[in-house]
Amino acid sequence: MSSLPILSKTQPQGDRLKVALRKRYQPVEAARFELDIQFEARPGVTILLGHSGAGKTTILRCVAGLCDPEQGRITLGDKVLFDSQKSIGIEPSRRKVGLVFQDLALFPHLTVRENIAYGLRKTPAAERSQRVTRIMESFQIAGLDDRFPREISGGEQQRVAFARSLVIEPCVLLLDEPMSSLDIQTKSGIIDDLRAWNETQRIPILYVTHNHEEVFALGEHVTALKQGRVVAEGAPLNVVPKARRETMVQFAGFENLLEANVSQIQEQHGTVVCRLTRQLVELQAPLTRVEEGAPVHIGIRASEILLASSKPEVVGACNILKGVIRNTTEIGPKIEVLVDCGIDLRVHVPSIASSGARLAVGREAWLIIQPHFCHLIRRNRSDALRRLFLFVCGRNTSRSPIAEAICNAELARRLKIPLSALATVGIQAWSAGISATPGQPMSEEADHALETLGITGFSHHSRSLDLDLVMRAEAIFCLTEQYRQKVIEMFPVAAGKAHCLTEGMDLEDPVGQGRAAYTKLAQRIQGLVQFQLEGLI
Repeated sequence: MSSLPILSKTQPQGDRLKVALRKRYQPVEAARFELDIQFEARPGVTILLGHSGAGKTTILRCVAGLCDPEQGRITLGDKVLFDSQKSIGIEPSRRKVGLVFQDLALFPHLTVRENIAYGLRKTPAAERSQRVTRIMESFQIAGLDDRFPREISGGEQQRVAFARSLVIEPCVLLLDEPMSSLDIQTKSGIIDDLRAWNETQRIPILYVTHNHEEVFALGEHVTALKQGRVVAEGAPLNVVPKARRETMVQFAGFENLLEANVSQIQEQHGTVVCRLTRQLVELQAPLTRVEEGAPVHIGIRASEILLASSKPEVVGACNILKGVIRNTTEIGPKIEVLVDCGIDLRVHVPSIASSGARLAVGREAWLIIQPHFCHLIRRNRSDALRRLFLFVCGRNTSRSPIAEAICNAELARRLKIPLSALATVGIQAWSAGISATPGQPMSEEADHALETLGITGFSHHSRSLDLDLVMRAEAIFCLTEQYRQKVIEMFPVAAGKAHCLTEGMDLEDPVGQGRAAYTKLAQRIQGLVQFQLEGLI
């Protein structure tokens, strides 16, 4: 989670938003009815939950002053924003309300920095620059100053929209399904940043969403609406029906979906051993009708993994993985723990049974997975690798992994699917090195550069370029002309599909130049990858 600075020491804290309004309106393709609601939003996140047409967006528009109710009163602390009886209606620009809607409405002709600074036009230049720089760092978009919206990813556009709304230091923040089009990984990073920002600011935030994961990840209070009326209020666990909570995980499927190949069939033990693709990790799964070498997915539910703080001694025939805790997130009655075991695995533990010390980030952890909890899902090898884009450099620890991670994030965004589903739909990016030592981790500078772009959770271990990869790849993008020539020399069959990522210019490894140089390289690679995908997809 990011550590976000307090943007203003003079920001009013603790004001409650009180909304009581009545308004007739007609949702799209629905009968005309009356919105008649009354509720209170304390500092923190209040989720407005309900089916389409329940009145959620109309409430946000009334609070923002974009439309007025026939009757009602809206106050923030002692400040009256609207009062029908007293004919008070403060104009939207003076309400100091931040808005982020599903349509981000970024100005296409303005740069990222100009978009964010738009609401500070009357602020002195020095203060305006300082505030914009600070919020850009907070939402991990520093370095994108001169890029235009069309030149950045969907996740980055969303971060720009949040930064533009928050840089004005609003007294109320209104969010209308702002992350509905994002993949799970990108959404998770933005939720972390928003949660951290809210912990410092503590202003009322009205958040409209249909996604129940977002309800538990962000919501402190839920107001449920039905046909223009408030039908329930309270904590998420009390308002969201238990049945809906249970089907939420079923709808999402497995929290952990891993690509693997069957490496050994052990009929005497009733198991098969699967080696994870691109990882030196093996897992045992129940014996099923698969052949040795067959490509599979292993689905593991987060609730079916046991977490231990020390190495278990007597557990029987189980998969035991050693790792390090990377992150923890409270989701309703449980805590999701992200553990790096060479692969990232998500584990759910009950909040009541957890200990802050045992779940501290950076602490060693052991995962225990019984074989029958490793669910084998068959996949067709030719389908899974039907469109493989390969990025090649030297050691495969910096430049090509950066390109691989960026390309996969961009593919998932364009296809509007989770990253984990790319292989399933038959399109993905890999990377390899001409002189790589297999199994080495990605460099710290490359990892930081990806985090700066908002691409987190990417796990990588180096691999060598071989004929099998060359044959599978639809297109091979080399980071320098020297590497392109070397690839063709080693594998003449690659001559027709080996290209430089950018013609006429090499993308050299900025070794020894610090993190900023790698971040700049990653931003450049991102633009080049987006350009290449325009012609490939």
